[in-house]
Amino acid sequence: MDPNHLPVDDSSAYHDALAQCVDHWGLVLEKTSLIRDGINHVYGTETRDGAPVIVRISNGAVRSQAELSGELLWLAHLRKNGCTVTHPIPSQRGELLETIERDDAILHVACFERFPGQHLGKTSTDQWNDELLLELGRQIGRIHRLSDGFHLPPDKDRKQWYEIEETHFPDPLLPAYNTDVVAAMQAFLGNLRARPTQPRHYGLVHRDIHAGNFLVDAGKIEIIDFDLGCYGWRTMDFATLLFARYYFPSICVPDASPKAAGQCLAMLVRGYREQYTMDQEQLETVRDMILVHSTLNYAVVCPAIEHWERAIPTGNCSVAESMAWLESLWLGGHHLEVDLSSV
Repeated sequence: MDPNHLPVDDSSAYHDALAQCVDHWGLVLEKTSLIRDGINHVYGTETRDGAPVIVRISNGAVRSQAELSGELLWLAHLRKNGCTVTHPIPSQRGELLETIERDDAILHVACFERFPGQHLGKTSTDQWNDELLLELGRQIGRIHRLSDGFHLPPDKDRKQWYEIEETHFPDPLLPAYNTDVVAAMQAFLGNLRARPTQPRHYGLVHRDIHAGNFLVDAGKIEIIDFDLGCYGWRTMDFATLLFARYYFPSICVPDASPKAAGQCLAMLVRGYREQYTMDQEQLETVRDMILVHSTLNYAVVCPAIEHWERAIPTGNCSVAESMAWLESLWLGGHHLEVDLSSV
């Protein structure tokens, strides 16, 4: 069974919340399937008039109502101003977010238009051509430019990159983690937090752009899943893609190398600069942002390796082997190369 596409469990709290929101968006429960579970449960379904939609249910213990409302307001602003991003749909009560209170949990439900595009294969080389990377860079640049002119209400603002729950290691530390690795990562992240930031270099970012978080249809790209959206360095929105495609052993492309990563980055930046500015000083932060993403990857994956072995279609090596590589990287001084000569 594909762990990323499961049947709806009638007994789950998330299904109960979904059932309570049927009338809010006119959903057809019988045509609903679970696409992904985790902190968020994501369902594919359709409305009674046949429109395909995505329903996302978030755990209120992890994502507050205010934080989620900020994300939806941000998405609505981007969509209104021409960005091809996930489009939130107001409920019949005019709300972008509906909250379901249960005895054991508070769940927040949002509904989005479903883009007709497809995910690209994570390691395919023919689909990942220069034009695709240029267009993806344009989309990222447009998001950043429009985000700089947008201010969320103080009570609905997004978090800083280092405040996101997934970036934190548990205390006490779980046995699955290597304590020396975690110490090295925390020291690095602490130093990064102390760095001064500059306008345009730092602001609202998606934070999780990779092959699973954008869809392609006839050359048109829609960026989805802004759940980790936060304030951070703008180059974070290149780093996640580069880490997954050129560094993480389980899913990197066959010709992965610092040079190939640099060539990919060069096309992304070229498209980005058609929409917004990016100077050399920003580009020099890419290596560090890849390392930042590696810490998030370690924090999330390491204690749940068996789950990720099922969820990630690996062709190169196991997820456990990738975690061993990551630990070795950090124990050896966490030095990653990106060839910036093409940028």
